[in-house]
Amino acid sequence: MKFTVILQPEDAGGYSVLCPAVPGCVSQGGTLEETLDNIREAILLCLEVRAEEGFPLPKETPELVAEEIRSCLKDRAEEGLPLTIETREVEVHADVCV
Repeated sequence: MKFTVILQPEDAGGYSVLCPAVPGCVSQGGTLEETLDNIREAILLCLEVRAEEGFPLPKETPELVAEEIRSCLKDRAEEGLPLTIETREVEVHADVCV
């Protein structure tokens, strides 16, 4: 499965990252590579919990991603942070996703 993630640079360096399609799925890392590895792991763990609880697999939509981007930019503006974010597509492989 592929998911869009939103990366936000942190003042102290590194990134925070979230996956709009998987509620509550967030992570961080010191480098871009580490951050993307961490969010892949977080997505897998969230999907495992969702499967255990009987929730369906999440469905990503362009509208969901766009709304989360708007929310991130609004929050950054309110905090006086640069309006710099980045999106990436990450792929996760797990039995729960099949």
